[in-house]
Amino acid sequence: MKKALIIGGLFLLNMAGPAPAGEIGGDWSVNTAIPQGNPVGITESETLSGPGYSPINAVNVLLNISGGYNGDLYGYLAYQAANGSTATEVLLNEVGTSSSNPLGSSGAGFNVTLSDSGTANGSIHWATGIPTGTWPPDSSATLDGTFGGMSDNGTWTLFLADLADGGGTSTLNSWGLNVTVPDQMQTGWVLGIGGFLILLLEGLIRSRSRTLQTFKSI
Repeated sequence: MKKALIIGGLFLLNMAGPAPAGEIGGDWSVNTAIPQGNPVGITESETLSGPGYSPINAVNVLLNISGGYNGDLYGYLAYQAANGSTATEVLLNEVGTSSSNPLGSSGAGFNVTLSDSGTANGSIHWATGIPTGTWPPDSSATLDGTFGGMSDNGTWTLFLADLADGGGTSTLNSWGLNVTVPDQMQTGWVLGIGGFLILLLEGLIRSRSRTLQTFKSI
């Protein structure tokens, strides 16, 4: 039994290493105008259901916005998990604004993926024109740091606002999410093997206890 416990323990350690990733998410057409000079903005919410026991590993956000003035846009992604926990990450914060350029970028829209892996392009805050490709969010925090470890069942809300008049109207054409979670099958194997090892350990303890009681009775 001791040998079986050791072998099982080594197998569990191997299985508990980095798990293959699965994904939940979607891409949603919206075609909604973002009112100019209105901090109330617009919100779009989607509920995603994962395995339920797999913590979030990574989050990527897809934004397709046309028209308007990028330097006026502010946006964030909020998440409320089914277990009640919440988190919020800033995505856009008046792109291009600085002390020397308070009006920010005059670009008219985005077609980007916001991801922690987009560091090669630098911060989206300094993007010019109509940026494409993969960029990190316009925040000092990371997406994975903000949402990582949370339950994979819950509601995601995108908020976007145009904070200044002028420059034309921005339109949210579509947005999407790719939420990476551990592979369900491997997670199930690890949980199952963990339970099996607990039973083996309990059996070993009981066996030793009976052996000690036998010696004491001699």
